[in-house]
Amino acid sequence: MRKLFFMLLLAAITSLTGQALNIDNTAGQLAQAVDGELDITTLVVNGTIDARDFQFITNNLDELTTLDLSNATIVAFNKGTALYGTVTDYAGNMIPRTAFFGKKLTSVTLPANLEAIGYAAFAGCYQLQQVTIPETVAFIDDYAFAGSALTTVTVPQSVEVMGKGVFSRCEAMTSAVIESRFIGDFAFLGDYALSNVTVGPRVNMIGRGAFNGCTALQTLNLDPACRMSRIDEEAFINSGLADIDVRGLGLGTIGDWAFAQTQLSHFNMSREMTTLGEGVLAHNPQLASVVMPTVGHASGNNTGRGNNDSANPRLNAPGVQRTLNKVPDFTFAGDGNLNPGKMLRQGVEEIGNYAFYNVSADIDTMRLPASVAYLGDRAMAGMTGMRTLKVDATSVPDLGNEVWAGVNQSVVPLITPSESTVLYKEADQWMNFFFEADFLLGDVNGDGVVAISDITVLIDYLLSGSGDINEPASDIDGNGSVSIADVTALTDMLLSGGAKGVAKFNALGDRISPTSDALAFSAVSLAPGETRTIEVALNSDEREYLAMQCSLILPEGVELVAVNGIERGNNHIYAMRHNGEETNAYSLIGVSMNLDKYAGHEGNIMSLTLAASDEFDGRDAELMLTEVILVDTHHKMFAAGNSLAKVDETTAIEQVNANKEIASVRYINVAGQESERPFDGINIVVTTYNDGTTTTTKVLK
Repeated sequence: MRKLFFMLLLAAITSLTGQALNIDNTAGQLAQAVDGELDITTLVVNGTIDARDFQFITNNLDELTTLDLSNATIVAFNKGTALYGTVTDYAGNMIPRTAFFGKKLTSVTLPANLEAIGYAAFAGCYQLQQVTIPETVAFIDDYAFAGSALTTVTVPQSVEVMGKGVFSRCEAMTSAVIESRFIGDFAFLGDYALSNVTVGPRVNMIGRGAFNGCTALQTLNLDPACRMSRIDEEAFINSGLADIDVRGLGLGTIGDWAFAQTQLSHFNMSREMTTLGEGVLAHNPQLASVVMPTVGHASGNNTGRGNNDSANPRLNAPGVQRTLNKVPDFTFAGDGNLNPGKMLRQGVEEIGNYAFYNVSADIDTMRLPASVAYLGDRAMAGMTGMRTLKVDATSVPDLGNEVWAGVNQSVVPLITPSESTVLYKEADQWMNFFFEADFLLGDVNGDGVVAISDITVLIDYLLSGSGDINEPASDIDGNGSVSIADVTALTDMLLSGGAKGVAKFNALGDRISPTSDALAFSAVSLAPGETRTIEVALNSDEREYLAMQCSLILPEGVELVAVNGIERGNNHIYAMRHNGEETNAYSLIGVSMNLDKYAGHEGNIMSLTLAASDEFDGRDAELMLTEVILVDTHHKMFAAGNSLAKVDETTAIEQVNANKEIASVRYINVAGQESERPFDGINIVVTTYNDGTTTTTKVLK
């Protein structure tokens, strides 16, 4: 009779359908309620539940895949009994530590009033793809969901504490929304599929290694109201991060190696920055530009090794907090594409060990502000693209060991304050540079580089008899006077490209602006053993130009025999130089000795006479005009896009008649859109002449 009564009572509280149980539970009684049905796959628990019930699930329900605790309340348990490890005290409204570690769970519904999720509670749940964290949860302990199959997660704003590695090694996770106060250490470590992260307005810190190894993560979706005080060490190391804008975050601290080994191409530091760790932006192969904050310090509190800033009242203003007076060790080490020429701000006093190690990009002028007083061990070792070093400090900065190891200092001009040149010439390591007497030969306009604009400025000076030029720098041939012979010598210097101070195209930086104006030529037939002349047009809708410079790349077996001015460029003189057999490249310069403008806005300006060898193979051969610089009437330089043309030995396309006039020019992009101006990227340029004929050219803008 008693057995029958118990069975009827059990039936009243338990609904059993195949492998599913729905239980009204009293804390500590789950084992009795399940009554041996250990192979269930679905469990719904109502009522109260405590750590003993979770332990029963942990140790016995190995087939459980679906758990619904939405109507359950977790109550405290503390009877001096250790249930998980040595822990005896279990708080209410908290999932105990390792409660579901390694379980087959695919679906979990958490209690509506849950406040905490314990250590590794769902770690290793390799089939758990989705979970909703209630907005009552304030604490998520270490590794709570590590190694699970979660694909997406939202961390609510109620979360005040996030432990280590909460979502680490979740290799299927693709998106996350984070509304909590901060992102914990190693939170998403190794989540290599994570590509979409939204950071809410309350997040004020990103912990150590939080996105380490997230190779699919290219950007963070930052709420406009987000303000962040710090990003800790290795936060984004070895991630796919390609873009992040921290300027509006109020960011004060970035930890060691935080953005090392990423895909960032540019990085602008916030003006509130006060602490920068080691190697923050190291080993970023795409990094080309960095903007550092203005440096300041509180009056009378010069804590660095640097010079006295008394000459700069703004830096000594009362209440101004010192920021980033040191470039830390390894900060930009290995950033081969970075141009730091103008990066350092006045107030930077120390450049750390290996700070610019192997920053090997072309740097026209690397400038060290007057405040720099110390350069650490190998601070600029391997900066093989540095063409000029300019130091503003009158007191010679102290140096660590082998500061410029690997740099051919003997061909790099060192420009110093004139009153201190003798001191630098006598100082260890500094003495190894090439010293010029307060000028750079060929830098006629005094902008720190030698470029085609120096030719037009020099001609202008010779024509007018006056003007603001650096006369010692303009005496290229060294005969003691400035004359037309120096124009020829300067032209030769630019064509050679290897002379001291000559700026390479990609090192001109902000001295050169982009333009949609372009050179263009059409395809030409060229057979083995044949000599043929083709014409190059200048489409100049934006402005008028005095001179041009470019590189011409020819296919193997073709040589440039002559270059001459025609039509719009009749008054211009052209010079050329073969740059070497390996690339079959030629440097070209066109300029008028009377500073005549290229007439009109469309039409041919020069002819190129090409000769093909008997072994020339014209199949798939191309001509290219690249590194195109146009100089306008104000001696300002502009960069035009590349121009390509096919060489065809079979179609017998004839050259454009010099008497034709251009009727219209259309630009077509890869999507088939047409415009009167070039699109960014590849353009097909269709030129229509007054006789109805057309030519097409491929141009890269």
